[in-house]
Amino acid sequence: MRDKEILEAIFVLSLLHGRTDATRLKKEVGLTREEMHGRLRGLRDRGYVEVRGSRLFLNSKGRRTFKVVFIGGTFEVIHPGHIYTIQQAKKLGDVLVAVVARDATVRRRKGRDPIVSEEERRKVLSAIRYVDVAMLGSDSNIYDTLEKVSPDIVALGYDQYHREEEIAREAERRGIRLSVVRLSSPSPALKTSKILAQL
Repeated sequence: MRDKEILEAIFVLSLLHGRTDATRLKKEVGLTREEMHGRLRGLRDRGYVEVRGSRLFLNSKGRRTFKVVFIGGTFEVIHPGHIYTIQQAKKLGDVLVAVVARDATVRRRKGRDPIVSEEERRKVLSAIRYVDVAMLGSDSNIYDTLEKVSPDIVALGYDQYHREEEIAREAERRGIRLSVVRLSSPSPALKTSKILAQL
């Protein structure tokens, strides 16, 4: 296992659990206790991580060793268009964070209840092999979640209503340096709304 993979695992575990420690990390990466302590000591000595008690934190130097890509959506009915978008987003970086719109957001934007609950949608996304972290978004807006994740790239689906310039501008205002990419689709006619209309 490379150091970069250990640093990525610290990032992922911290997002999933709000914190991480050597025990949780050891289970995730499959190293022995001695190997893990040796690797963490080396990463700490080189300024990639901080160890405070049992907790592990990435330093900015450690965080810069990998690229985080952020995608978001409702993900109510996972179809081939979603899988294509997720694959394309994963190719842009090392760690893919997929953010699921909250039930309240679906109601507000679509004027109806979601077909599947936010937690069930998150579970389905987490089972897709390209997704490193599947998490619920903010109840209020995308930018609160962007602050939490602090990605390098935001990947937008071809038909998402967010505007690239607006996301880049608000992220910069909040001190997040990122780029925004609009992904294409090989089958733009394949949409969740059309699938639902046929039910």
